[in-house]
Amino acid sequence: MKLHAHGIHVTLPPGWSGRVFSHDPRAATLHAGNFTLSVDESSTFGSASTAAMRPGASFIALTEYVPGAGLEPGAGLFASRRIPLPLDPARFSPAALARPQPRHVGMQHFFTTSGRPFCLYVVLDGERTQRRAQLAIVDHLLRSLRIERRA
Repeated sequence: MKLHAHGIHVTLPPGWSGRVFSHDPRAATLHAGNFTLSVDESSTFGSASTAAMRPGASFIALTEYVPGAGLEPGAGLFASRRIPLPLDPARFSPAALARPQPRHVGMQHFFTTSGRPFCLYVVLDGERTQRRAQLAIVDHLLRSLRIERRA
């Protein structure tokens, strides 16, 4: 399934659900997972959805930030120009989670593309062997990601 909204394009693997939404007209968020996402999700990092994850589940949040107040696209925390693919399994840790849960590990990567600053947040649930297979699918999804410059 292809998603396209707010200048974000992505192709979801079979069995995945997702949405692109915006709480602010200057910033968008993508949520995707291989499970049913929470319909009342108000958190940009998917706390309601990640709380519902089961072993073997994967969740991605791609959250755009609004420049200003010291945040400059392409500088500081947002200096990276891309998502480093494939994702490095060593970057995943319970310490990177917005809300720690048993069996969950996560990673965050801040970057700027098309002049837009983002944080990629990925959460995996399961044992180490399950996570390797999950990462291959997450990498495939992220390779399909295209972000347009804002007008």
